[in-house]
Amino acid sequence: MPKGAQRSPRILTHRSIAVRFCLFVCTLVFLMGMSAIAAVGSIGELHMRDSIRREIEGLGSGYGIAIGRVVQGGDLDAAQRMVNSMAAVPGMRDVRAEGVDGKFLARASGSTGAGPPAERFDLPLIAPGGVVVGRLKYEVSESPMPPPPFTAVWPILIGLIALMGLSVPLTIFFVRRITAPLRQLTDFAETVNANRLAIQVDIKTGDEFETLARAFNHMVARLDTSMRRVQRLAFVDAATELPNADRLQHDLRGAIAGAQRGGAPGALFLLQLDRLQRVGETLGAEAAHEVLTGATARLRTAVSAAGAEAGGAPMVARLSAEEFAILFATLPKTVDLRGIANAIAQPFDQSLEWREHKIALSAILGAAFFPRDGETPEEILRHARLALKAARETPLRMRFFSRSLDRAAAARLNLEKEMRAALDQNQFRAFFQPKIDLRSGRIVGAEALARWVRPDRSVISPAKFIPAAEEMGLICPVSESILRDACWKAAAWSREGLCARVAVNVSALQFADEDFPDKVLTILNQAGLPPQCLELEITESMAMEDVDRAIRMIEPLRAQGVRFAIDDFGTGHSSLASLTRLPFDVLKIDQTFIRGLSKDGHAPALVETILAMAAALNYDAVAEGVETDEEAEFLRRRGCPVAQGFLYSAALPPAEYHRILRQGSILAQRAGATPALDPVA
Repeated sequence: MPKGAQRSPRILTHRSIAVRFCLFVCTLVFLMGMSAIAAVGSIGELHMRDSIRREIEGLGSGYGIAIGRVVQGGDLDAAQRMVNSMAAVPGMRDVRAEGVDGKFLARASGSTGAGPPAERFDLPLIAPGGVVVGRLKYEVSESPMPPPPFTAVWPILIGLIALMGLSVPLTIFFVRRITAPLRQLTDFAETVNANRLAIQVDIKTGDEFETLARAFNHMVARLDTSMRRVQRLAFVDAATELPNADRLQHDLRGAIAGAQRGGAPGALFLLQLDRLQRVGETLGAEAAHEVLTGATARLRTAVSAAGAEAGGAPMVARLSAEEFAILFATLPKTVDLRGIANAIAQPFDQSLEWREHKIALSAILGAAFFPRDGETPEEILRHARLALKAARETPLRMRFFSRSLDRAAAARLNLEKEMRAALDQNQFRAFFQPKIDLRSGRIVGAEALARWVRPDRSVISPAKFIPAAEEMGLICPVSESILRDACWKAAAWSREGLCARVAVNVSALQFADEDFPDKVLTILNQAGLPPQCLELEITESMAMEDVDRAIRMIEPLRAQGVRFAIDDFGTGHSSLASLTRLPFDVLKIDQTFIRGLSKDGHAPALVETILAMAAALNYDAVAEGVETDEEAEFLRRRGCPVAQGFLYSAALPPAEYHRILRQGSILAQRAGATPALDPVA
């Protein structure tokens, strides 16, 4: 019987071992009794047949002596009468008396009738003095034996019935006694099947049942250990020993149900530790593990203190590499939610130390409340993540969910749908901002800028759709669409003999694609644009992130004649040593320096330094964002060869740019060249 378990009452059914064994024994006893009766009847029949045979043989011997006497005396009539008398005996078939020479002396047929005889007899005819005077031959038919009388069988039947009646209870008793350990094992298996693994079965029989019971106990113990390990792996994060996402979902569902039944409301905070994942990438796995352990300890301490303030025991869970969740199942109405959020995030304002390194992990916090912000764990998690995402854009790096965030998410989803449709319908077009030679005033090229031209001819600024495209993963197809459109337009102008040099911005995701050089060359070949007419602008940060890779991406295109420009120079963290290795052709001075010429006393010196550096490195220099004559004059005197900006023109539709390109110079028509569109760089 398993320890700690009660035996359930068992009912004997036609399938139970005891009943089946009892039926087997009773059937066996019945068959044995019937076999005994049949054996007794067969033995009696054989005994009777043997007695009859001996009587027939004795009868034949007597007739043989009598017939032999009369045959010796020559009285054949007397011999015939004796043969007739013998043939009249029941069972006789054919009686013949033959002489020594085989001739019939007398013959008679019995009354039994035709048919094969059961047995033939051949006895000598013996005359007085022992002389054999012939042979007596007769046949005996098979006669049915009478059944044994009931008086001979009924004692056996009564004994058989008594034996069967006694065997039933005895069989049940002994079978139940013998199979008692088996019932214990059955009860034990049913208990284990009900997920009660912390039990054992105790059988001391010294036979195979005890061996089987020990095997069961060992198996269940190992199963219990394995189940506990599986449950731990299923609901615990291995790296931090914190509950994982599945456990959070389970507990969050229970907390929401409690709040919906009228309990206190609760909250789910999501905490993201920026740069936690980069630790492993820069310092290795050991550093990542130790920093994660330290961050987890800080988080536990902070959450414990916040829980004491809120009057509860919140659960801390790890959802991903950098994301943690803090679940407050209940929160008093008077609690300071912002104070709790600050208490959770504050410990990460201080750097974590690992050996000689100080590692800063800034915390971003988003929260959603239930049942106010959702009725399911999925809703609460989604809304908390929306708040976490919005927190990145706030100075406090903290945000609580509001319905406006949900509406903004829906708007972003709708925008993504529209942008995908716009890509399919080729609505992203290149507009062209002229580049001007400051000495001659002539157009020497243009920068292709992205615009979204809707079917109603309205134009959407890239400031609205480029960030969304980057967030949605659509920046690559949008950028390729602009590059393709710019190359096709420039190829058409080149065939007219016009200046067709065009510069196109390259996105970081485009440049990260290993097939980037091949894709650019394919577009050039399809458009029919000479590679010398294409200039690709790469930001300073993109080039400096991995100098060797940047060189590997640039060289195949430069070998074909494509030019490369460093865009937004001066806003990143360029290394002069790396800058000299990069195979660039153009250095673009960022517009922040140009705008600062009249406001910042250091800006002129910085611009002059950049121009001198470009000349020393044999780069062409382009100043972007030129808006006033004073800025243009300053650049012209400092030797800057090319400029672009609203002073000359905003980005123009292809047809408008084509018109002024045919004129060649823009300085005389500067005022008239400005399009009736919102100027967007």
